[in-house]
Amino acid sequence: MSPVREHYNPLITKLLREHDSLPHDQVIERKSFQRRILFLMNTIKMQELEDSYA
Repeated sequence: MSPVREHYNPLITKLLREHDSLPHDQVIERKSFQRRILFLMNTIKMQELEDSYA
């Protein structure tokens, strides 16, 4: 696993757990968690891409 994944995976896992614990009727809050998770996943991919060209 890449160092950047090792750094961000615990945070993503925490956000996923918080997202899953919300009731389904809290759509806005759930979408907020989804956006943060996707942002972090995109950050990981971009960093790995940069590292592959370094």
